[in-house]
Amino acid sequence: METQATTDRKKPAQKSFWSPIAEDVYSPAAATRGERGISVFMRGTGGELLVLEREEESFGAVRSLGVPTARVENSRISIPVEWPIAACSTRDGVIHLVARGAEGDLAHGRLRGKDWSGFESIGVPMARGTGPAMPMGLVGAPTACCRQPGKLEAFAVAGEGDVLHTVHEGSGFSECESIGGFAGPHGRLTAVFGPISAFDAGLRRMGLAARGPAGDVWLKIWTAQDGWSVFAPLRSPDEIDPLDPALEWMTPLTSFPAACGAGSTRADVFARGPHGHLLHAFWNGERWSPLEGLGMPVSESSGQIEFSAGPIACAWGKFRLEVFACATDGKLYHTRSNGTWAAQSATDGQSK
Repeated sequence: METQATTDRKKPAQKSFWSPIAEDVYSPAAATRGERGISVFMRGTGGELLVLEREEESFGAVRSLGVPTARVENSRISIPVEWPIAACSTRDGVIHLVARGAEGDLAHGRLRGKDWSGFESIGVPMARGTGPAMPMGLVGAPTACCRQPGKLEAFAVAGEGDVLHTVHEGSGFSECESIGGFAGPHGRLTAVFGPISAFDAGLRRMGLAARGPAGDVWLKIWTAQDGWSVFAPLRSPDEIDPLDPALEWMTPLTSFPAACGAGSTRADVFARGPHGHLLHAFWNGERWSPLEGLGMPVSESSGQIEFSAGPIACAWGKFRLEVFACATDGKLYHTRSNGTWAAQSATDGQSK
């Protein structure tokens, strides 16, 4: 005679793409190191900046870089650095971290191997492109990408709601340039709201991802041939069937999108869907794919675990895409793809 316990043992383990790698951490950011290494930056419960690094296949121990503050030139004081913090490798052995300082300034730091420079305040940006140059305090967290080794492209939303762009090439940051906001009625620009995410798709293409007015993904693309486009939806209204039942799982997004590029023609965008699952779309060099679902973590004891609405981190190594997101159980989860997403068995433990 079969008992309930026997029946339970016969149930197959639920599958998920996700496995836990840390707990009691928040606001992940990620950047690759070399071909197979990756560094994941996180906020600890005490507000400290933590880093978790992996060489080849195994993650090491979490180490602390201290509570992030930014040095101010010609001053003995340091100012607080706000979260979230963005990370970007310039493929020359350096990972750059960028963040908003408490005064709306741009804060910047560098990690080379184990050597952490700490943050320094670059100052409140002076934007050109919108009339006379004037201080434009940042209202959101900066983001960055790298189209070519040693060159960091940084972006942030300024007080007027437009996006600022600056470049770092070893000797410091260039003058900021305003590249506009969302296109509103009658050709007027409206403010970009919330965090943005930058990505490169090869030497001649880069872009920004943002959450649009209708809770969908909007993109602003730069190409070497045409310069900056206006923000536009990932999928135009002509491509969307309003009667498609899958729309219930696609919009509205419940997080701001995260994007990353592969240093070639490939780029990827991720966001949390309306039911706590993760969504993914990719650029193949010619067009964007429809959004696909990557599900959510699964626990043997409690079943499906929704992702939280906080930041998502993603980064491309050589032929491998890494994604990190926090869930409502307080753990940081990880998945990766080398062309296909590998399913994991349900777990309550912590993966290395």
